[in-house]
Amino acid sequence: MNKRLCILAVAIFSVASIWSQPLSGTSLAAPMATVKLTKTEIITEKLFKEDVAKIEATRGKVLTADEKKAYLDDVINDILFFQMCDRDGIKVSEGEIDSYISKLRAQRPAGETEPQFAAYLATQGIPYADLRSYYRKQVLIQRWLVSAKSAEVAAIPTVQINEILATYDLYKARLVRPDTVKISFLFYQYKDKTPAERTKATEIMKGLSEKLSKNESFDVLRLKAQEGGYAANKEPVYFERSDVFLTQFGKAFFDTVFSLQDGTNSTAFETDAGWWIIRRMEFLPQKQLELSDSYRLGQAGTVQDYITQVLAQQKESEFLKVTFNALFTKLRSQAEIKILGKF
Repeated sequence: MNKRLCILAVAIFSVASIWSQPLSGTSLAAPMATVKLTKTEIITEKLFKEDVAKIEATRGKVLTADEKKAYLDDVINDILFFQMCDRDGIKVSEGEIDSYISKLRAQRPAGETEPQFAAYLATQGIPYADLRSYYRKQVLIQRWLVSAKSAEVAAIPTVQINEILATYDLYKARLVRPDTVKISFLFYQYKDKTPAERTKATEIMKGLSEKLSKNESFDVLRLKAQEGGYAANKEPVYFERSDVFLTQFGKAFFDTVFSLQDGTNSTAFETDAGWWIIRRMEFLPQKQLELSDSYRLGQAGTVQDYITQVLAQQKESEFLKVTFNALFTKLRSQAEIKILGKF
């Protein structure tokens, strides 16, 4: 499949709300609206209000009447889109959805619980209960774009050099890398924090600290982590002097990183998460990033690559907005839609 089409299919969720799901109910429930392109589907007032309540809880505010109407429009558009796909033979199997979800789970940390997975999805704006609907919609959008809009997608203008330079000048003040330290670490992460586990962690990590004080190689201990009952990072970490890293790792870890000298190790120390030994490898002072600099240390891609990607996504999002507005206008002209409930 064309790579750009895949990217566009993901980008559509910035245009149409992923909360929008067909809220079909039985004819016995009070209808909020009915929608018919190929068959009549009922959006029940009860389920609509329940979904609005979920959105309000997530956003932390009560939706206005206009916002509720916009949400109802999204739900109607979803029903029309799914009915159009069914009419036009655009399908996705349950097995394909299972495959997408399995691939996502494989990318997550080993041993992640269902509540932890659900919490991760929430950070991505995806309700856990609607994960299958999310992927069903994503795949159907991909297939509709392939079948109906390949030529238009190919014609989306590419990002020009003058656009990159203008954007760099505009956002240059934000493109500053803070003081950063390249580190490696040995650690024992708590699971249950039982007295026995705390004692074991203390003994292991203080033992490692003693070995380092006798000039044993940090890299040797890092490579022996699994057999030694502790853990170590596989690749160096670039640790920034910023509020984000302070909040994520805590003051003890943060202060230790920036108090070390290059080429030295910390002693073993404990945080709420477990025990740590840090090796400071290299200090990189604050720097104004140029277009050829890495946008994120340790990750592929330059500042120029990042700006190009952002501008391309803007062009693609605008294309999607125009394309789907036109599609839904067309589908609504072909459908019977009745709004029966009140906001």
